[in-house]
Amino acid sequence: MVTDSLQADTDVVDQTTNEQLAETTGGSHAIAEQQQQPETEALSKDVVFEILKNQRRRDALRYLKENDGEAKLGDMAEFIAAKENDIEIKALSSSQRKRVYIGLYQCHLPKMDSAGIVDFEKNRGDITLLDTAKQLDQYLDGDIVSTEDDAEQSASLAASPKRNLAIAAGVAATVSAGLLGVPGLEQVPAAGWAVLSTATLMAITAMESYKDRLDL
Repeated sequence: MVTDSLQADTDVVDQTTNEQLAETTGGSHAIAEQQQQPETEALSKDVVFEILKNQRRRDALRYLKENDGEAKLGDMAEFIAAKENDIEIKALSSSQRKRVYIGLYQCHLPKMDSAGIVDFEKNRGDITLLDTAKQLDQYLDGDIVSTEDDAEQSASLAASPKRNLAIAAGVAATVSAGLLGVPGLEQVPAAGWAVLSTATLMAITAMESYKDRLDL
């Protein structure tokens, strides 16, 4: 009987020891796992506002959020180009697509990748939203970073095709009137009208180039 009692006590002690060891080991594993999990790096205010000050980057982030955090560069470029030109995707021209595609590829996505906000695979055109981007939600939801300058820039970009067409039409009408001998314009030589036409074309080209730089 004494032997049986001692054996029972030993079994209880062994079981308790094993349970404590299991709890200790499990706790150690849990702590180790927590230590192995990398903490999300906090973004500085300078980085936050540098990323969000551009409308195209904000549109890219919203597009990713609405598509479960993943996107193809071509699809994103078409979406943003259609939004900027206020038309449907199927109505986009190749130049409109290309302008946004190049801007995203060369400037905006690499900048967000460097900041740790997205993972951008240039060779494959794959874009993935990272956990760090959650720090931007409070600004994106209310679009706090929208500024008057940004609104004016967007309006200017949207109106530029009509503006260029109006300028070209006005110059063409003036040149035609001069060549036809309309009073007040007939004294301008043909070479003068040629210079005016060339200067107008150069001005329109310069404005388009400047607009492209603003997009970046």
